[in-house]
Amino acid sequence: MKVSEGQIYNLMDTNGRRNDVVEALQGYLAILDDVFNGKGLVWDCMPRSTCQFEFYRQAISLSPDVFKKHDKFDALLKKLDKFPELKNAVLSNDIEWLRKKSSGYEKKMFKELFDKGIEDRARHYTSNLVKLGFVGGERNISDVGKILLGKSNLHKDVMEKLLPLSGTNIVYLRQLIKLKIFTDDGDYFYSPFCLALYLLLKYERVSWKKFSEIIQGLTPYHSINDIDAFENSYSIDGILGEIKVPNAVKTETMMDENLFCSVFRNGKSKNVVNDYYCFYKALYKYNSSRSDKDYKSLVTCYGNLKEIIKKAFNFGEDMFSTSDGRRCLSRQEFEKKERILLGEKLNENLFIRFAKSKKVDSIYEYSDTTRRIFNATGLIKFDKGYVELAYRELCAKLFDFAKIRDRIFGQIDEENNDEYECYDDYECGVNSYFCSVNSLTEILDVHEDELQNKEKQLVDEFDVQNVDEIPQLIENQKKICFENFVRTEYPRETVKEILSLFSDRSNDERIKERVCPDATVPTIYEYMVGLAWYYFSGEKIDLLSSFNLTLSANFEPLSHAGGGMGDIVIYEDDKVVMLEATLMDSNSQKRGEWEPVLRHAVNLKIEEEENKNRDVTTFFIAETFDANTINIWKAVSTVPLQSSADRTKFTNNVIIMPISSCELLHLMDKYESYDQCISEIRGHFESEGQNFDMEWRDKIVANL
Repeated sequence: MKVSEGQIYNLMDTNGRRNDVVEALQGYLAILDDVFNGKGLVWDCMPRSTCQFEFYRQAISLSPDVFKKHDKFDALLKKLDKFPELKNAVLSNDIEWLRKKSSGYEKKMFKELFDKGIEDRARHYTSNLVKLGFVGGERNISDVGKILLGKSNLHKDVMEKLLPLSGTNIVYLRQLIKLKIFTDDGDYFYSPFCLALYLLLKYERVSWKKFSEIIQGLTPYHSINDIDAFENSYSIDGILGEIKVPNAVKTETMMDENLFCSVFRNGKSKNVVNDYYCFYKALYKYNSSRSDKDYKSLVTCYGNLKEIIKKAFNFGEDMFSTSDGRRCLSRQEFEKKERILLGEKLNENLFIRFAKSKKVDSIYEYSDTTRRIFNATGLIKFDKGYVELAYRELCAKLFDFAKIRDRIFGQIDEENNDEYECYDDYECGVNSYFCSVNSLTEILDVHEDELQNKEKQLVDEFDVQNVDEIPQLIENQKKICFENFVRTEYPRETVKEILSLFSDRSNDERIKERVCPDATVPTIYEYMVGLAWYYFSGEKIDLLSSFNLTLSANFEPLSHAGGGMGDIVIYEDDKVVMLEATLMDSNSQKRGEWEPVLRHAVNLKIEEEENKNRDVTTFFIAETFDANTINIWKAVSTVPLQSSADRTKFTNNVIIMPISSCELLHLMDKYESYDQCISEIRGHFESEGQNFDMEWRDKIVANL
């Protein structure tokens, strides 16, 4: 990724930024997989391809709770009603028709109706995948992206096997350690995640304010030879650097509106710049007179535009209130507080304040998304205004302090140019180093002798016989922490309270605020179903290991389980229970859940029959069901079913029991009968389904 001098980098474009970052990126990958591999489209705009239009159409359909308004898309569909042949070609992805017959429609129509607000947004949303190496510049899915999609397997190296992280966590960790922010010419780079890792290896805790200002504020243009010296004495002014003041501003006379608006720009709204100018006139007049009357007018003007002016000229802080916010500053107090701003160089000083405030605002705005993406590694904890490294003792031995430090800033030369390729979005090749699958030992260039030395240190640190014992030891510690977290944050009654909210989708924002704003409501539902089942089991199941969704280091849900696995799979000594949770309504369940739930249930049962041969019971959990869904799940238990992984393998009596959220709430209080309840359910299913004739269809056809 490249940035210009003075620019603050961002890992997710402003256009399309959302809280559920990990879920969004996963969903966008799945859509690209469909438009490329399912529909055979190429990444281009109308009329050469419907790909970008189709991507946007699926994106708003995938996340209706996020994309609540899509006026331009709706207006386009309405406009296309006047051109039925064109509309049919677009919605059916008939590229052949578009190539041959779309010439009759003006290019202006494609540019204004398709590109502005639809295709351009598709490019913005998917550029976030490019920034993390999940796709190349042409939006082809990289080998890294295929792992996230479940199309390829993740193979952990020695270091990664020691970390108690999920596959998704590992993928994000690898890519973020590889991530470099480059200067325009590609000669210098800055690695924000390596700096984050370095700071958290150095300190047990770092304030979120310091962490965000340093990690997000620095760029490859900063010349920092001694990162320790810089970090020990850093200031926000040191990060922002020198502000270049336009010559037009270097005047003591009041700027006219045209000059002012050409310099004090706002990319989102011209009206906001007009408000800036109203405040500037009042400030200039007061600075000239220093009278009580003009001060009162200035305070009144500020009061009317407070939120706009705070953000533009004072780093989001109130300019005219005491530090405790209880009263307005007197004229004398204001002059003392703002002595650097006021004076003969008001215009210059105000521009410097504006430029710095704008940068600080960008730092805080973009750092929010950076935090969410860092969160996906499962290695960094963000909690109560502080940042910490999870599994610190383990990480301190695994990650070489000096190596991480040396990766923070650097200059590209001929020796490492191939490794650190620098591309703009559309130049990034899907086969580049950044888009390729590389393990931590490869990325960090850890040699065999270093690994052996790390293993010796770890054996001493954790007081074990050999390094192979450490993963289970860490996992056990993590399990205890998780169970303590659940009991503290989600006691039984709290889980009941939250689970009961899902029946009314107007509660969505309340649910996200209570559980995790970084996740979608369906993902949170999956998480809460797991917690409810934990209490139903009498707290005896290993829920943490059973979750297939991605968790943060704070045990918060980030994204749902991948398409190739069940939502929650609980392995016990005598049985396996799989939970498939959905918030789809009864009609949508038929289209979206019947096939994957059945596939997961069949494959899991066949897998168990080949290994430990434990009883497998699947529970399909939703708010409501229609009669067909209930009966279909009962019917499948009476017929032999085929594995989707190996067509030569079949199994009988696949049990899928529908349970509603309301019924699950009731079961939470029946923890003493957990095993008995499951046994009784199996008994009802196992009484049928014997002696099924696999050749029934062939016999009918033969007699036709």
